[in-house]
Amino acid sequence: MLNSSISLGRTGVPVSFISEFARDNVGNIIKEFLKENNVSTEYLHLYEGNSPLSLAFLNDRNDATYEFYADFPQERLMISIPCFDPDDVVMFGSILAVTKEARTILEDLLNSAKNDGSTILYDPNFRLSQLPFLENIKPLISENIAYSDIVRASDEDMRMIHGCRNSDEAYDFIRMNGCKFLIYTSSSDGVYLKTPSFSKYYKVPVIETVSTVGAGDSFNAGIAYMFYSRKIRDIDSVPEQLWDEIIWKAIEFASKVCMSTENYISNDFASGLKKI
Repeated sequence: MLNSSISLGRTGVPVSFISEFARDNVGNIIKEFLKENNVSTEYLHLYEGNSPLSLAFLNDRNDATYEFYADFPQERLMISIPCFDPDDVVMFGSILAVTKEARTILEDLLNSAKNDGSTILYDPNFRLSQLPFLENIKPLISENIAYSDIVRASDEDMRMIHGCRNSDEAYDFIRMNGCKFLIYTSSSDGVYLKTPSFSKYYKVPVIETVSTVGAGDSFNAGIAYMFYSRKIRDIDSVPEQLWDEIIWKAIEFASKVCMSTENYISNDFASGLKKI
């Protein structure tokens, strides 16, 4: 979500990053970087200790695997609940979304957003390192899906979480858990949109990939950018043509990131969006 928030901040969309890290040198760097990219840090929990780190390792196809290092305090995500409204898009996911120690405040936050009419997007962002803990994590993933208006998940996410072999099986799993909209990304194989009224496949452009780190995060940012710029409040009323615009913009965001070593869209690309 940090990568997503940086991309959104660069476009000029008002965005807050809700998370936690330490008051150490790493945390100071992150906080300053957020501020430099127009991301509000009002809802950060800063604790004493060491900030968590994630290391990404690229293979010969420039796809990433990850290793995580963390030493969290006993009290987690000690923040005030923001005031939401129907224009807000609330995105959540990854490890913090399945952390039992932070579950109470996360549920309070999601319930508040849902009651206030905000659009909620969930990205499981499931990692291979979490697979040994899947039995304990999966009920939380199911609950997260139930909270959500949109699930944006990769083919790898769905294969590891529920053994899904394609977008149809993934959509069955998502609907079984209470969400009606799935955006299923399958790397260079394309994007599948699943809604109650129609399903659609989008072919992605052929690009020279430098790094896939942050591609999914930037895809999410593209979705949020379109919801904000088109003032979408009611997801059930979004027509097919507008969904086309949303998905193509998300693909564009992700493609730009794949062609760079950064994990978010460039300032030059963001400036072009501001002019439009």
